[in-house]
Amino acid sequence: MKKKSKNIVICLDGTGNQIEKNLSNVLKLYRTLDKDEEQLVFYDQGVGTLGHVYTWGKKYQQFKNLLGLAFGLGLDKNVLEAYEFIIENYAEFKDPKTREVIRDNIYIFGFSRGAYTARVLAGLLYEVGLLSPSQKHLSGAALTAYKQSHADAESADINDEGAAANFRRIAGTKIVSISFLGVWDTVSSVLIPRYRGYFPPLVFEKLPHTNRNPAVRCFRHAMAIDERRRMFAVDRWEPDQEFRPAPFISNDDRQDALEMWFCGYHSDVGGGNERTSSGISQFSLIWMIGEAQKHGLKISKRMADYVTGQKKWSATTRYTYPEPSILAKIHNSMKAAWFFPLEIIPKRVHPKMSPHRKSLFGFYIPLGEPRVIGEDDALHSSVKERIEKVPDYDPINMP
Repeated sequence: MKKKSKNIVICLDGTGNQIEKNLSNVLKLYRTLDKDEEQLVFYDQGVGTLGHVYTWGKKYQQFKNLLGLAFGLGLDKNVLEAYEFIIENYAEFKDPKTREVIRDNIYIFGFSRGAYTARVLAGLLYEVGLLSPSQKHLSGAALTAYKQSHADAESADINDEGAAANFRRIAGTKIVSISFLGVWDTVSSVLIPRYRGYFPPLVFEKLPHTNRNPAVRCFRHAMAIDERRRMFAVDRWEPDQEFRPAPFISNDDRQDALEMWFCGYHSDVGGGNERTSSGISQFSLIWMIGEAQKHGLKISKRMADYVTGQKKWSATTRYTYPEPSILAKIHNSMKAAWFFPLEIIPKRVHPKMSPHRKSLFGFYIPLGEPRVIGEDDALHSSVKERIEKVPDYDPINMP
C-alpha cells in the first residue's frame, strides 16, 4: 500500500472562547473537520479560559481575559502546546520510486488572540524549524530563541545570524511549510515595559514573521469592518509575498494571500455570540471553510452545512444554527464600559491612523477609532448587500 501524506490541523480559539454553547467560528470549524489517521486535529481553548471551577469563576475568567488581551498572558503556553502537537505527529518520507520527499500538510486556524497565536506558531516554524519527537523537551528553548532572533523582527532575513539561526543549526531542526493559515480578525496587541524614554511607559511587542512569512503557501484573513476598540486593532498581513518553503533556496513562487472585510464587530466575524443571534458570523465561516477546502482540508459536508445554518442535521433536530443573513443583528462591542478609559489615553500618530481623527503635538485621542479600509481592499459580497438592504447600516470607514 502506497504511503501518503496526512493533514495536521491546528485550531486556536480567541480570548475566553472555549467548548460551550456559544461557539466561535474556530470551534464550529473544528466540528466540521474529518478526524482520522489521514487528518489529525488539535483544538486549544482561548487565552483566559478556565480549566477548573472557582468560587469567583466568572470574575476570575474576566480578569484573566483582560490580562491575556493586554499582556499576552497564556500566549507562550498555547503556542507551545500546538508546536508540540506538530512535533509529535509530523512526518516526511521519500517516495521509493521518484525519490521525491513527501511531507505532511500543516493547516493553522485562529480567531482574535488565537489568530495572533496562529501567526506566532507559523513564525516559530519558519524561523526556528521543527524539532524531532526526541527533542520535544527543547520546545521552550526554541520559542525563546525565536523571540530573541532579531531586533527588527519583520525586516530581518532567516539567513541572518542570531539566536534562532544558532538554535536551528545546532538542534538540526526540520524545514517545514504551512499549507494554509486561516485567521479571523487578528488581535496582536501585547504590552511590554518601555526601557527607553518615559512616555508611553508600555509599548506594543511585535514577534518575528507575524506579518510576513514566506513559509506560508496560502493565507486567508476575515476582518471586521465595524470594530473600533483600541485593544482590538486589526493586524494586517503584508501583501505580495514570496512562497519559499526552503529558506535557503530562492524561487519565483508567490504566496496566495487574501484579506476579506465582513460586516460587524469582532465577534460578528469570529463568532462566539448567542447561537440564535449569530447569523452574521456565518458568512466568514462559510468563506473560510470554502477557501481551506480548495487547498486540501478535509471537511464533513453534512456537519459543515449544519453548523453554518444551511441544512438541519435531520428532520427531528431541535438544536439548530441560524442561517447566514445580512439582516442579522450585529453586536456593538463599544458598549462595554471598561473599554472607555483605554479609548481616551493619547495615542502616537502613525501612518495607518484613521483620517477621521485629528492630532496635536504628535498624539491623538482614538475614542473608538474606525479601522482603515483601503481602496483596493476586498469586501465580501454580503457587505454591499447589507448596505443596500439595511437603511441604518452605513460604516463611516467605507472607501
